[in-house]
Amino acid sequence: MFKLKRLQIIFCAALAGVLVSGCSEEPLQEAPMQMPVKENTWVRTETVKKTKDQFFALAGKQLAALPVDAGLAKKLKSLSTSQSTINNKKECLARANALDVRRTAVQKRGGVWHAFERVSEAKKYSDYGMQLDSQMNRLVYSLKHICKSAKGLPLNGWGRGMVAHLEQEGKEKMRQNYIELGEPPADVDKWIKYAEFAIESRNRDIPYREIGESISRSENMVDLYEELSTQKVDEASLQSFFTQASTLLSVINESFSSDPRIALSIQDDNLLPINDLEGEL
Repeated sequence: MFKLKRLQIIFCAALAGVLVSGCSEEPLQEAPMQMPVKENTWVRTETVKKTKDQFFALAGKQLAALPVDAGLAKKLKSLSTSQSTINNKKECLARANALDVRRTAVQKRGGVWHAFERVSEAKKYSDYGMQLDSQMNRLVYSLKHICKSAKGLPLNGWGRGMVAHLEQEGKEKMRQNYIELGEPPADVDKWIKYAEFAIESRNRDIPYREIGESISRSENMVDLYEELSTQKVDEASLQSFFTQASTLLSVINESFSSDPRIALSIQDDNLLPINDLEGEL
């Protein structure tokens, strides 16, 4: 009986060894299924990067700048006589928001970029379309912002808090307090500059009539922007399409520095985080 029991124990031990050995071999069978290192990383090699960079550099050198029509530029910069004078913030925002609705409608259709992409010969200049869409956004945002901030920057709770700290503690103490709280000195300096600028803006008093002039010129630009987005371009009209798009982009970009109201709005945007301005005003 004792021998039989020993035999059972030996048999079970041998069987267990086979099972363990069998289990331990399964990962070895799966190992060849793993993707080789080369296949995981080949697209990130230096050779591929250089090829891509060289491709875009070459493409850029092959393209000549599109022409600008001085006559059309002058027309775009002229004042529209179809709209009445703006007298207050409500009227200002109504006109600026109307432009925003038109801009949004164009971009929901794919923007001017899509107009370039529709024509094979125009695709190589699609960057002009992308820039037009982007800069039109910036232009309309600037008009809406200056309507809101014509009499001083509208701040949210955080912004008002920064101003209160500066007025109560002074520049040096405010800076010291925030740094002691562990805030990065560079960020604190930006906040102080922000608060100083917000306090200074209390003296801002831009006549709405002047903002109306900026909006009037921008309406001309939005008119052409809409037209370009729906224009049917063929071989005969391609060069005209290029010139109109290039001229519009040139005029929009110029307005960011030549129009005092838009230039001030761009200055605000560069200094103040958008989220620190009240949205509903």
